Amino acid sequence: MAGDQQDPDALRVHFGEELRRMRQRAKLSQNQLATALGCTPQWICQMEKADKAVSEQTALDLDTYFKTDGADQDDGHFHRLYTVIRRAGRHRVLLPGFDAYLRHESKAIGIRCFAAQVVPGLLQTEDYARGTMDLSEPVETLDARTVGRIDRQAILSRDKPPETIFVLDESVLRRPVGGQKTMVDQIEHLIGAAQSPRIQIRVMPFQRITPVALVGGLILLSFEKDADLLYFETGSVGQLVDREDVVFKAGVHFITMVGEALSQAESIEFMSHARETYL
Repeated sequence: MAGDQQDPDALRVHFGEELRRMRQRAKLSQNQLATALGCTPQWICQMEKADKAVSEQTALDLDTYFKTDGADQDDGHFHRLYTVIRRAGRHRVLLPGFDAYLRHESKAIGIRCFAAQVVPGLLQTEDYARGTMDLSEPVETLDARTVGRIDRQAILSRDKPPETIFVLDESVLRRPVGGQKTMVDQIEHLIGAAQSPRIQIRVMPFQRITPVALVGGLILLSFEKDADLLYFETGSVGQLVDREDVVFKAGVHFITMVGEALSQAESIEFMSHARETYL
C-alpha cells in the first residue's frame, strides 16, 4: 500500500474508484453527472477507469458538486487526491537521487549553490526551465518537471525563507537556453531576485580562473540543528553526501569561489550588460 501511495497510476485508479463510489452513492448515472458538470459521459467513464489524467479544475468541480469536506476552501476530498497524484507524478520524473535532496531542501535555513552550466532551478523562469529539458521526452513528463521546478521556488517567498547565495559561472549567462527572449526574461528575473535582502547572486567571470570552480556545480544545505549536506550531480544521477570531511571541504571551496566572484553590485551590473547582448 505504501508503494501504491507513491505510484501515480495506482493513485489515479483510486481517484476513479472514489468518483464511482460517490456517484453511485448519490444514485447518479454517468450521463447525469456529466450533465451536472458540463462534460461528456465519456469523460466521466474515462476518469472512473483511470484512462484520463485528472485536472485540478475537475477535482475542484467534483468537490463543489458533491460538497466534500473542505470544498469551500479548495481543499476537498478530490482536490486532496489530485494533489497527491501530482506530487507522485513529479517524483516519477525526477533525476535519480534528486527526490532525497528535495526532502532536505524544504527544511534548509541556508542554501549555497555554485552553478557551472545553467541557472539553478530555484531561480529559473518557466520558459528557461523548459529550455533546459530534453524535448524528446513525453509532454506529460516535461510538464511535471516544469511544475515541480517552479513549485520549489515557493521556499524563497515563505515567511522565513532560507538565506541563499548563488555563484553563477559566466557561461550560465552566455548560454542561450530557450532563445533570446527567454534569456532576456531570465536575466531580468535574476536581477530582480538579487534585490532581495536574503538572496545573494554573484557572477564568476571567465577571466577569473578558479580551480575549485572547474570541477562542476554543487549545492550545500544548512539546517537549524542537523549537519550540513552536500548535493551534486554526475551524469544522470544526483548524489547527496553527509560525510563531514567531504561537506567541510566543499564548504571551503565555496568560500573560495565567493571570494573570487564579483561583488553583489558588480554582479548585477554584469548581468545587466549580459542581458543587453540578447536584445
